[in-house]
Amino acid sequence: MAELPGTWSVPVVRADFTDDADWNRIREWIAQPTEEGFGADVDFVEDRALNGLDEETIVAGYPPSYPHEYRHPVLFVIDAVAVSTPDHPVLVINLNAGVDARPFRALPQQVQAIQNNLSLANMDYFEFATSAGADGVFRGF
Repeated sequence: MAELPGTWSVPVVRADFTDDADWNRIREWIAQPTEEGFGADVDFVEDRALNGLDEETIVAGYPPSYPHEYRHPVLFVIDAVAVSTPDHPVLVINLNAGVDARPFRALPQQVQAIQNNLSLANMDYFEFATSAGADGVFRGF
């Protein structure tokens, strides 16, 4: 398993290299400001060490260790599910040791809201995780 990349902003890690066009499209959606003008403060990381790993393996590789070992309380992953599913739901992994919440998925257009609110401590991870639909995907409030 690759080590969590050292980034200034919240990492969005590429874990599927099957389709460059989908990767670039998902990046554009994440980088696009919201209707309110908020942008995601993220760094895009291409990590071939994660290529082909499933969600369970990726999640197990990044246990909640913020703030002791990680700079950021959350990690976004563009994996095979995100690339192959029509809505391209991004995997959102909790890294905060003080929060007991499972991973969930979010539409790429929701990454800004998640990252902004967690960084400002306006909301907690579990608020997003518990607001995901029955399919486990957060589509907004």
